[in-house]
Amino acid sequence: MYYTHSTEGTVYAWDYDVADGSYTNHRVFYKHPTPGHPDGFRVDTDGNLWHAVYGEGRVLKISPEGKVVGEIKLPTPNITCTQFVGTELYCTSASMDEGDEGTEEQRKYGGALFKVDVGARGLDFYEFKL
Repeated sequence: MYYTHSTEGTVYAWDYDVADGSYTNHRVFYKHPTPGHPDGFRVDTDGNLWHAVYGEGRVLKISPEGKVVGEIKLPTPNITCTQFVGTELYCTSASMDEGDEGTEEQRKYGGALFKVDVGARGLDFYEFKL
């Protein structure tokens, strides 16, 4: 199980027992080294996280060991979340922050939805109540 603390730039992980709902082994899974903020993510069937990075215009592919093994660059900085549809990864974005002029391209694509075929499939999505 993973949790992103965006303002800390940290992704935490726990081991989760589906039989009884308990979680153990709380740890730092990934610490983002640059000024952007890890935001929404999805996990593929190989256990990789596809993590949107707000403020950097990219999605990181993070291995089950917590290492960056790939990235997708997008034409606007504020990437917010990812979602798999088949082997395509959809990436949502936000418009430019208030007071941020940005480039013409960034203003044009801020708030857009992007689609990239990454050749991987996402895990099934389950809803639950806390």
